[in-house]
Amino acid sequence: MQRCLGLLLLIVTVFATGDAALAQSAYPTRPVKIICGFPAGTSLDIVTRIYAQKLEERLGQTFVVENRGGASGNLATEAVMRSEADGYTLLSAGITQAISMSLFKKVNFDILKDFEPIGFLGSAPNILVVNVGLGVKSVPELVALAKSRPGELTYGTAGVGTAPHMSGELFNLMTGAKLAHVPYRGTNQAIIDLIGGRLSLMFSPAPTIVPHLKDPNLKFLATTSARRSSLVPDLPPLAEAGLPGFDTSLWYAMWAPKGTPQAIVKAINTALVRATETDEVKRQLAVNGADPMTASAEEFEAYVREEVKKWAKVVEFSGIKLD
Repeated sequence: MQRCLGLLLLIVTVFATGDAALAQSAYPTRPVKIICGFPAGTSLDIVTRIYAQKLEERLGQTFVVENRGGASGNLATEAVMRSEADGYTLLSAGITQAISMSLFKKVNFDILKDFEPIGFLGSAPNILVVNVGLGVKSVPELVALAKSRPGELTYGTAGVGTAPHMSGELFNLMTGAKLAHVPYRGTNQAIIDLIGGRLSLMFSPAPTIVPHLKDPNLKFLATTSARRSSLVPDLPPLAEAGLPGFDTSLWYAMWAPKGTPQAIVKAINTALVRATETDEVKRQLAVNGADPMTASAEEFEAYVREEVKKWAKVVEFSGIKLD
């Protein structure tokens, strides 16, 4: 009798497990919306669309990208936070959300508490470029010059609080230099002034500055990534050029609202990782100046936690707070 009951229990367990697996594998049963925190045509948008197509192919449903720019991606982040935690509304954002946690006087979300981390969509370095008129040929030479002329060397960015701006603030923090920030309405205008000698240097997003790699008015010194970039493999990272630990890569990632079932989070993470491992996606990322990044949801969460801590220190050092 006991053997019969045990056999019956085993059969029920097997069928229950099978039903659970079938329920999990059914996701998604309808189109999924990915809300991107920056406008169409930006690097985040382009990378998001690369992965949206791959998620469609691997999970068998349409993944629609909806652009909702504004407030450094915070508007999109808040919208996803308020969405149903059912896996059908996802957030595409990145480094700006880690910076926003301390940069803005008030944010209506906590990127660590209000979201389920899914995984990376890749990264792109900023590149440290100087005008040749400075006469420096290496990072140590730039550091020495900047420290000897406090407040005189200028660097341009696309605005206050952007990753290139924070790159300059981190440079000041780590070296004791006092580079002067000059915000522009866009990166391209800053590049024009750098070429013309009206700016001393820039920490420019790689995809934007690399077309000027052979400009005789510019000297490319280093990337701001932890590792060498496939886009400019001959350039050393700042971490190798005398500033260990310096990393201000423009990383891109995906989140879901807090409470989204872990089976769904895992399914999307697995699809992202497998897509990233393909030669096709690696080529697509490279064309757009990005490098692949993969991690489990848990590893990704730990990375974001450290980024939030790092940028809080930089923001405190800079004294900048935005409304």
